[in-house]
Amino acid sequence: MANVLILEDSPPLQSFLKTLLKASGYNVFIRANGLDGFALMSEQNFDLVLLDLGLLDMDGQAWLIEARQWCQIPILVLSARDGEVEKVTALDNGANDYITKPFSANELLARMRVLLRANTQPSMVFQCGQITIDPHKHIVMRNNNEVKLTNKEYKILLLLFQNKDKVLTHNAILSDVWGEQYIERPEYVRVHIAQLRQKLEVNPANPVHILTEPAVGYRLVE
Repeated sequence: MANVLILEDSPPLQSFLKTLLKASGYNVFIRANGLDGFALMSEQNFDLVLLDLGLLDMDGQAWLIEARQWCQIPILVLSARDGEVEKVTALDNGANDYITKPFSANELLARMRVLLRANTQPSMVFQCGQITIDPHKHIVMRNNNEVKLTNKEYKILLLLFQNKDKVLTHNAILSDVWGEQYIERPEYVRVHIAQLRQKLEVNPANPVHILTEPAVGYRLVE
């Protein structure tokens, strides 16, 4: 039974969505404020977020950008804003899909099923010591506890896992994560590697998994 977070400030639509989703077998949680949604997400695991772009306390586009800094939960935007620019912006900001109000119950449920099905397909899980990363679900665990990473931290860690035991140069990481125009900015990598060690290593000052190859780059080892 999937957990669905609804971020919607309209009481009538809240009521409609709650009734529809509960009748379809979903666990439903509703908040009208974006910040309240973030607070709930820090306490509860969700399988899908339904996001209205017109929240009480913040714009939904800003909420998307903030959410994608630390989580990869599928997000389906529900909005009365039907302009092409608004839709493209939402998708660029991290939304997985966009449905315009008014919408039918059947269309909404179908879109939800697609996102939930894609998010639950089996995938290869990488492991290094007590650190695991699920590339499909975008989940990182340490000692069976989920670790919240920024988008850049996640991309660097995944790249290290995909090249385990291999030295990755600063430029290789910069090119893959930031783009080729940043290949002369090794300080970007150093800062993010330090942040990863703080979150994943038992002793960040003396790492045993994310190792530095002096003047070259980094390497992930068991």
